[in-house]
Amino acid sequence: MNRYLIKNNIKLMYRSWGNILLFVIMPVILIFCLSSAFETLMSKYEETEMTAGYRIEGDGITPEMIEAMNAVAEENDITLSEYPTGDPEDLMHENSLTGFIIFKDDTYTVYEESSAKGRALEYFVNAFYENAAATAMGVKTDAATLTVEHPEYKESIDSKDYYGIVEIVYFGWCAIFAGAGILINEKKYKIRKRYQVANLTPIKEYMSKFIPIAIVASIGTVIAALLTVVLLGVHWGNPLISIIVLVASVAAATAMGIMIYSITDSMVGTIIVTFTVVWIAGFYGGAFETYIFSSHPMSVKLMSPIYHINRALTELSCMGRSDYVGSAVGYAGLIVAASSIIAILFGQIRKRGRA
Repeated sequence: MNRYLIKNNIKLMYRSWGNILLFVIMPVILIFCLSSAFETLMSKYEETEMTAGYRIEGDGITPEMIEAMNAVAEENDITLSEYPTGDPEDLMHENSLTGFIIFKDDTYTVYEESSAKGRALEYFVNAFYENAAATAMGVKTDAATLTVEHPEYKESIDSKDYYGIVEIVYFGWCAIFAGAGILINEKKYKIRKRYQVANLTPIKEYMSKFIPIAIVASIGTVIAALLTVVLLGVHWGNPLISIIVLVASVAAATAMGIMIYSITDSMVGTIIVTFTVVWIAGFYGGAFETYIFSSHPMSVKLMSPIYHINRALTELSCMGRSDYVGSAVGYAGLIVAASSIIAILFGQIRKRGRA
């Protein structure tokens, strides 16, 4: 009986093929628009060359030393420009300088931004002065260089990859829309009465909806993800783990959608409530404003299942691994379990009301 119902419900879904097509095509269109719109915003955080200004006051530094310093700075991707006059802070602001150095008789002053680049500039000047002093004393030294270390950090992701992933997830949470054919035809053709005559249990009735919707919505979501790879060149990281996270996400969305329908007993009500819940979860989960740059409290982000899923998939894309894979799949599993129990209970209550 279950196998027959699942097969029949899949056929009902494909009668509303337009819903499924929109489910696949719409996220790709939205990804193209958002990735283009936010490309500049996300690219401005990329590393750029360090620029700084300097001024000589006094006779403590010679032209030869300045020439040598400029050569060493160039080797370390630092561009130095001389500004004979002007307030250092104003010059930094007007010329987008990382810092400003004033050389006096036997001392120097470094004006810097409150950033790692400013600290690196201060280190560079200090290292150069130490080498210059040692050379003046006849001590042989190596050329002044910056010591660059690469500690573990979270790599950045561009707008195309970010929105190419999170919008697929967001639309996947609207999985119940792909199953509209089942729910609408159920009422239209009075299929519930047939279930009642067949003495179908609420669990079997629930599974006859959950399994086909989850299968079709998962296939549609994976196809949409493949389209982002082919058409937009989106990088999904580890394909197997990414698919597991995506399918778990769609399963959770399906269970939640059926639960809402079981409570409201209205497709219109289900669409309204589902859209509201998914929009809020997506808002705090980074589906619109990137979770990387958003100012929402971490405690609020962690309440959204979409945040865990988005973070797991985006980190898989840019780093090849993520500590959020477990929480993403686990959170989705809890939603499936809780939503299924509630949907079955309401199905049982409704069945008793019809008896």
